[in-house]
Amino acid sequence: MTIAPRASPEYSRGLLLTVSGTVLVSFEALFLRLVDVDIWTVIWWRGLLLGVTTLAVLAMSGRSLHVRSLGATGLAAIIAFAACVFSFVSAVNATTVANTLVIASAAPLFAALQSWLFLRERTTRATWGAVIIVFVGIAIIFSGSLRTSFIFGDLFALAYAGCLAAYYVALRRCPGDHLLSIVACGGLLSGLLAWPLAMPAAVVPGDLLPLLVLGVVIVPASTMLLSLGTRYIPAPHVTLIMMLEMVLGPFWVWFILGEIPPYITVLGGVLILMTVVGHSYASAASRPAVQSDS
Repeated sequence: MTIAPRASPEYSRGLLLTVSGTVLVSFEALFLRLVDVDIWTVIWWRGLLLGVTTLAVLAMSGRSLHVRSLGATGLAAIIAFAACVFSFVSAVNATTVANTLVIASAAPLFAALQSWLFLRERTTRATWGAVIIVFVGIAIIFSGSLRTSFIFGDLFALAYAGCLAAYYVALRRCPGDHLLSIVACGGLLSGLLAWPLAMPAAVVPGDLLPLLVLGVVIVPASTMLLSLGTRYIPAPHVTLIMMLEMVLGPFWVWFILGEIPPYITVLGGVLILMTVVGHSYASAASRPAVQSDS
């Protein structure tokens, strides 16, 4: 059985949306590295710009901001999203981009683990095996950072993977039309939490441009593209395609800034990549093709 259903117009549309979103989000770490300000100020600007941009999209599309109807799962998704922002920015600033993205790529398996813990969803033996192998890969990466300052960044990256998984799990229990409201509120919440320690006015014009591109273009557009992609192709397929970020993100930083991933990260990354791709492939092959209702 092949991994993808026949190349229907709906599937092709979903493939284009998902690949575009993944390529776009792969630039996020590079733009964070191009900004020479403290993490609190970066989080404030990123959160504010993301929130305002998403609210503008809601207004232009004629949709309303779902706040009162979000419920407990919506609130959990917002908090997890804000935590993702803090942990990701902190990780990129404290360790290599390769370490951050390789560890973060384990989020889908962390989501399966959290679904078993909190939602009591059945977890297959294959998933348990994949989780164990992924943790071995993460341990390999950590072993290369134990005697360096990268260890703190690796811990933030691990926290980011966990928060991202929690966001995925909570989002599954939220109505689809609540997505933009959750992203807007999550972005604004992250900015609000960073506000007491941020120095927004201290940002020079040279740093403002990357922040604007990040908060107005890259993060909102990639979030919407990836979310739309899941409407046309199965979630395991989306997971496979998003593995491109693990390769492209470090490549852009190497190509522009000359940051070379440590050998130990490459070793652990190959193990994690093969495990996640293999698990996603098996999941996709065991599910029927998604039929679009559009």
